[in-house]
Amino acid sequence: MKKLLQSVFLLGLLCFLTLGLVRAVFFPKEINAYENRYAEQIAPFTLHGFADGSFQESVENALPDQVLLSQTFKKAYNLYSSNMLKLLSGPVLNHLPDKYVALGDKLLFGGENIMFWPYSMDDRVAALDAKAADYNAAFTALPDTDFYLYFIEKDTDINFETGERLNAFAYLTGQLNLPAAHTGCFRIESFEQFDNWFFNTDHHWNAAGALEGYRQVLAMLKPGETPLSPVGEVTLSGKLTGSKATGVLSAFSEEMRVFRYNYPPMSVCINGQSAADYGNQTQYLAGAGGKPSYGGFYGGDDGEIIFDTGTQDRGSLLILGESFDNAILKLIASHYDRTYSVDLRYYRPHTGMDFDLKTYLEAHAIDTVLLIGNIDYYVMNEFMLGGADNGVQ
Repeated sequence: MKKLLQSVFLLGLLCFLTLGLVRAVFFPKEINAYENRYAEQIAPFTLHGFADGSFQESVENALPDQVLLSQTFKKAYNLYSSNMLKLLSGPVLNHLPDKYVALGDKLLFGGENIMFWPYSMDDRVAALDAKAADYNAAFTALPDTDFYLYFIEKDTDINFETGERLNAFAYLTGQLNLPAAHTGCFRIESFEQFDNWFFNTDHHWNAAGALEGYRQVLAMLKPGETPLSPVGEVTLSGKLTGSKATGVLSAFSEEMRVFRYNYPPMSVCINGQSAADYGNQTQYLAGAGGKPSYGGFYGGDDGEIIFDTGTQDRGSLLILGESFDNAILKLIASHYDRTYSVDLRYYRPHTGMDFDLKTYLEAHAIDTVLLIGNIDYYVMNEFMLGGADNGVQ
């Protein structure tokens, strides 16, 4: 009987793993929902890939994402480990409020704040130089377009123990052929400011930080324009476990407080399809949004979003950004006839078209462009305007 049970167990395990392999090969998942990223997939088999080992490596990387219940098991394990770690480290963290504390590959500061390690400028100079050259080429090629740049500092830009700063904004803008009035920086001076403007467990602005960023951006784009003001503050049902709270820190969570705004009427088109709205603010504010998340509330990273308020004579704006601007897109769009938001990482995957800056501006009669993001945005090749490949000679 014992051998029979062992055989049944081994057969069940073999079937389970086989189903995972079949799924990985023929029906792969596109998204790893637990870790909020694209799921690893097996690369097409080629003799060259087999010979250099890249095919085998893709199989090894894909199976943990594609095997049935893999994400569920990973989540359960991480949550158990994280709760134990949080329980054991609590007394230590409470006595080190002004020190960085490393827990595995994670970093904490101020007790409940999960942090990124402060960056080194030495590692980013070459990428910033390349981005400056790319931007200046665009400015020269499109002299009738008004370009604006907004740089968002976060925990990577300042060491809260020593006060040492990255100063990437000054380095980048010092090379750009832009008027000073066309550049702005969401500057972090202290941990107190950071704590007020950012989530504890997520790398994005909280409601207060998004409001401050929106006001600064609007003052740069349209000096003297009156910004929308919140008409209420709501604490969403359930706890936020943000993008930083993964692995050994997945037990960390926080309340998600958001502002209510009276947005003007506007139509929304996402990746070429008409949408009821961008994000799910109305549902969450009504208590029907489910577990809160930054992208769930404000809206996700889409290749193209078009907001149309139906007004005239207020201009059109193209925003080239990343996930930080999601929280203020509807706010900024409230001040324009039409606002176009493009995330260059996803434009082609989501729309099936190549992005050409000059052609896009001409097609939509846009004369104002906002470049907005944090240090990662300004050093990533994916956010290059593209030189000759994107209509810039």
